[in-house]
Amino acid sequence: MKEGHSYLKPMQKILTEQLRVFVDLCERHNLQYWLAGGTCLGAVRHKGFIPWDDDLDVYMPQKDYEKLLTLEEEIISKRHYLVTYYTPGYYYRHTKLCSKDTTIWEREQEPFVFGTFIDIFSLSRTNEDDKSISDNIGRFAYSVYKFMQVNKHYTFSSFKEKLCKKDFAGFIRDMKWLIVKPVLRNVLKRTLIKEETTLDKSKGDKMVPYTDFAYGLQIFPYKWFDGYEETTFEGIPVRLPKYYDAYLRHLYGDYMQLPPLEAREPRHDHYYINLNEGLTIDEVRHRMSKENKV
Repeated sequence: MKEGHSYLKPMQKILTEQLRVFVDLCERHNLQYWLAGGTCLGAVRHKGFIPWDDDLDVYMPQKDYEKLLTLEEEIISKRHYLVTYYTPGYYYRHTKLCSKDTTIWEREQEPFVFGTFIDIFSLSRTNEDDKSISDNIGRFAYSVYKFMQVNKHYTFSSFKEKLCKKDFAGFIRDMKWLIVKPVLRNVLKRTLIKEETTLDKSKGDKMVPYTDFAYGLQIFPYKWFDGYEETTFEGIPVRLPKYYDAYLRHLYGDYMQLPPLEAREPRHDHYYINLNEGLTIDEVRHRMSKENKV
């Protein structure tokens, strides 16, 4: 891991407390979850964080995920909040459980800030064939794309930049979305929520993370998630998929083997990080502007 990532250890400490809050919330409300992706790998291989990891990933069954979204008041009382694909300006398909006391702006061209986060992906159980699942994912992805476009922050400077770069197609596309934004936002939101809830058939021998594309199209055997195994993550009792070995081998192959040194890097961009305060995008811009003038 390269130098210049001094934020990692403090960030991981904050994320550990966020995981504690999430696990406690799930335990008290009888919500099922499993550590996923690199977090699951970290639990097995490192008993906690992969040393260069900068977030947490969990899966939840669709029904439990939907219930989690109704607990917003309790989540806020724990100094956290949720961002979802219907949060204005947000640009991912999955939900984040964020700390109210930290700020991350990932990419300059995507002006949206959130706190240090746990990525929460819903898992849908289905009995459909692989072709139908692939088609469902395509439709759902397009619905999410349309909704993100009407949620996007369109600024004068962004239109000006496209004209200066002679990106006329991009200029026209964004102008169209800006025009229809007031009319389509609520319509697309209702459509999207309906699509996501109907993807879960509540029966079948497959599990599909429709909101997780980090590893491409994934179709898991249901038995991998039919229950759980207990372990600890940074000392916190947590749940892994019942067949976590098969799951990790599916994603990573020989997952106990460390990657080469050049691959041991955080996977998220960090245009701006503040691990001590929760700021708005305007407050971040103001601070960055002052710093640039010094």
